[in-house]
Amino acid sequence: MDLSEEAGRTPAAPLILRTARLVLRPLQDADWPELARIGGQRQVARIMQSVQAPWPEPDVRAWIARSAWRGRPGFRLAVCLPDGALIGTVGIGPEALPSCAFFIDPASAGQGFATEAMQALLADAIPRFAFTEIEADHFADNPASGRVLLKLGFVKTGTGTGTSGARDGPAPMVLYRWTQAG
Repeated sequence: MDLSEEAGRTPAAPLILRTARLVLRPLQDADWPELARIGGQRQVARIMQSVQAPWPEPDVRAWIARSAWRGRPGFRLAVCLPDGALIGTVGIGPEALPSCAFFIDPASAGQGFATEAMQALLADAIPRFAFTEIEADHFADNPASGRVLLKLGFVKTGTGTGTSGARDGPAPMVLYRWTQAG
């Protein structure tokens, strides 16, 4: 799998990752209508802490701007099919103990795209940023994300509560951590 066509460049160079079926690239302002369509679906928005249903244009554009690739943790990438169709996002947070997150269009769910995209992101980000630990979580009523995290080598560490702009109040969450072996 060719993970980065930017090998050997500085961390601030544009980040484009390729897998057998996907292209991961920086989000662009022009992505907002498709992101609003995907993320603004109630079944997607309720599994994300920072997304609403519907997802208004100004909020999507602000989310994209905050997600920009700047050569350091705290970015999201568009998950696209080879023809350029955007089907979701993956990202790494800027926290001291980084967290990761992802969502895939329900029309493309169940095909392994989330796992494939996250494998590519982690395979690039772990050595690039010398990560030794990464956190992740999901709402308890979204076990599919838990299955993806377990496939990626994350281990369940506990439970908690979280909020989402698409939920009426706090909801149970499952917490995970990936730790580098060795």
